[in-house]
Amino acid sequence: MKSGEPDDAYFRAVEEEFARRRGASMILSPRDWALIGEWKEAAVPLRVVLQAINNVFDAFARRTPAGRRINSLSYCKQEVVALHDLYRTLHAVEAGRPGGPDDSSGISAAVRHLGRLARRVRVSMALASESGRDPLVACLARAAAEMKHLRREIKGGTLGPHFLEERLRRLDEELLDAARASLPAGEAATIDSAADRALGRAAARMSPEARERTRRAHQARLLRESAGLPRLTLFD
Repeated sequence: MKSGEPDDAYFRAVEEEFARRRGASMILSPRDWALIGEWKEAAVPLRVVLQAINNVFDAFARRTPAGRRINSLSYCKQEVVALHDLYRTLHAVEAGRPGGPDDSSGISAAVRHLGRLARRVRVSMALASESGRDPLVACLARAAAEMKHLRREIKGGTLGPHFLEERLRRLDEELLDAARASLPAGEAATIDSAADRALGRAAARMSPEARERTRRAHQARLLRESAGLPRLTLFD
């Protein structure tokens, strides 16, 4: 299989995600295949493309009557461009370079993404309230208020997109701590045991630091699943 052909891993992953979100199989057009090729040639990370597809389908589902479908990958083109601009802005700053290729596009993408995260937080808050997890409800309420504040700062130009990831990371850690504190008796130990099992035999080949990082990642995933929490980050 040659890189750039429609059956290589990048093309196949984009096709599969588009079909999954569309909810029905569809043969991509030559124009769609060419668009994937453009993204790959431009070194757009696969995770950026996949997140853009999900963002577009989520927005389409909220504002479009049931029964209508997205019939072309080109519908996702502008979201891919905006997310890629945001991605490059963040990585340019990390590397000590100026803000990035198009700060205005990155800011717009960041504002939209914060809106999506805020909606997911509100859904999680309702679930936590129904389950009687009061400490988690309070933490989710604070996170929702903080994201509203962050959106105002981004829109007003007083906060650059490159500072968002650190702010979101801290909020995410607070949510995980609150989720763990709100677990029923014994469930925390169950999650810890499940995280250890997920490490499996690979744990023996890891350094202590890598093993602990991986274990914490498994614990976080299980806590999010248990509490119905979104992951607060710019890029999933």
